[in-house]
Amino acid sequence: MKLLFTTSTFALLLLASPMLQAQSSLAAQLEQCRTEQNALKRLVCYDEINLRTAGTTASPAPQAAERARQATTTASATDNFGKEHRQVAADPVDQLYATVTKLSLSPRKEMIIELDNGQIWRQSGSGQFPLQSGERIYIKRGMLGAFYLGKDGSNRTLKVVRSN
Repeated sequence: MKLLFTTSTFALLLLASPMLQAQSSLAAQLEQCRTEQNALKRLVCYDEINLRTAGTTASPAPQAAERARQATTTASATDNFGKEHRQVAADPVDQLYATVTKLSLSPRKEMIIELDNGQIWRQSGSGQFPLQSGERIYIKRGMLGAFYLGKDGSNRTLKVVRSN
């Protein structure tokens, strides 16, 4: 009887040891993921562990990365709701210099200005502004999202909006 008890206990320990090792390695992997500071990398780490423990042979990284990207896109869209107009570039340009390559008029007699950098600007304010092809102009940022076209040496400006 004692021999049967000892043998069964030993067999049980032998069978349980791989499970204990797997649990300890799983705990170590989870701890490693938990210490990750970047939320996206942390989520990918947890997803990879989940796929490995589920026994899936598919490559986990692209699927996990895609799910994480979708989650962060949805979260950032929700966080920015109502603040879209306040999006500020990391290093905004306040003034741009360019050369006028082509001038034309819209059906409403507003100037359409094509620049050498490929940008097209349309007059949005009323008034006259003397301008010719080949002239060097600047466009500067104004208040409340407005842009003004001007020339060095002149204190006149023309309100414009970007067409392309």
